[in-house]
Amino acid sequence: MGYQFLIKKFIQKPELSLNVNFTRLTSGSKKMDIALTSSEKNLRNADLGTTAYQIGEDVKLQFGKAKEQVDNIFGDLRAVQEIMNRPKGAVSIYTKLERGIKENKINSYETAMKYIGDGVGSRVITQRLRRLDNTQINTMVENLKINGNSLTKEEKILLKKYIYNHPMSEKDVDRAFPLFEKFAQPLIERRSKQVVDELSLSIAANRIKKGELSIKDIKEQRLLSDELIKRLETEEFEPLEVLLINNYRGGHGLPEFSSRQIQALRKICGNGVIINSRPELAGYSKFPNYNYTKDEAKRFAIKASGYRTGQMNVIHSNGARGEIQFRGALTNDFGEYEHIAYDLRQGKNTLGPLFEDYKREISKLSEYKYEKYNKYLEECYNYYNRLELGLPASKPKLPRGVNKILSEENMRNLHEANERRLARLKEGFSSHFEEVA
Repeated sequence: MGYQFLIKKFIQKPELSLNVNFTRLTSGSKKMDIALTSSEKNLRNADLGTTAYQIGEDVKLQFGKAKEQVDNIFGDLRAVQEIMNRPKGAVSIYTKLERGIKENKINSYETAMKYIGDGVGSRVITQRLRRLDNTQINTMVENLKINGNSLTKEEKILLKKYIYNHPMSEKDVDRAFPLFEKFAQPLIERRSKQVVDELSLSIAANRIKKGELSIKDIKEQRLLSDELIKRLETEEFEPLEVLLINNYRGGHGLPEFSSRQIQALRKICGNGVIINSRPELAGYSKFPNYNYTKDEAKRFAIKASGYRTGQMNVIHSNGARGEIQFRGALTNDFGEYEHIAYDLRQGKNTLGPLFEDYKREISKLSEYKYEKYNKYLEECYNYYNRLELGLPASKPKLPRGVNKILSEENMRNLHEANERRLARLKEGFSSHFEEVA
């Protein structure tokens, strides 16, 4: 074909590697024509690997300043327990580029960089609330109003049964959840107020910097509360451009940001930002039908497994594209190993030998049983989220007929054992290139 090339293997981490076109890499070329047009599979894959490696290196260069910006915005907040930042690795980038090419969304190095989106990944972990006692819960129930109306006696009984995890029929669960969602709103807002406030101010600072808004506009259009406007006038804030917000949760799960907080973010973000979040179910006419269409699931940010986080795609002040997630420590820990079921069902298998039994059992589940298993995973997310909000919580039980290998406890044990195994493999390891055998 008249093109001389040398393929080498880039070993990113133990058990994580990809092939690269070393000839193109050493020439510094960032064109990806071969990956898009070559009929020779090995060369095409290696050329795509080269692009993934180059993007990974570019992300590393951007990472420091992007991390610093996230830390500056959220790092000093009392409500924040921890901030985690990481640059996306070449192997993960490669997998995402493959999908982008299949979707015809990539035709150059520049569009590939843009498609990745989450080159810099950040997690803002919020503090859990103190546990509520029975008196506090009863007071909240008695004072709860929906659309200006107090709850009926029957609704109060139903809500308390739900709060205290009493056995209930599916019909009663569906009736109780909108009440519970409204009941929990002040707790959700107490946990996330500080991060939503700082996020709103950084969005406002960016729009002012770009000339889209002035403080006068913000005042006249009531885009921020008086408290935040006063701070905007007297303090300096890191400008952060937000592209997309997903307020993910399951069908019976609570969101990271309340509907009022989402509405406040919609106002300051403007029409250019897509925000996917389900409205309060008390006003949603299709409730309790949880058979969402694909479009509804996307618009409402509903995940079958109950996966929950406030997630946003951003452009940092240095131009780095990143993803910031907001969640509590308990749901974050569960999320570290909950996703393996979905990944394995999708054919991804980079989890190592310890997961073979788990993989076998997941592959054996019928669609009906997998749906039941997803419901169990959602109940686990909801259990940990209740603990984060200071609410009564009962550990969910694995559905009948599902092997105990798939239990949350075993998933956690496998994940922890695998992390220890990888830590041993990483001792003395550094990323490098090897000749392809």
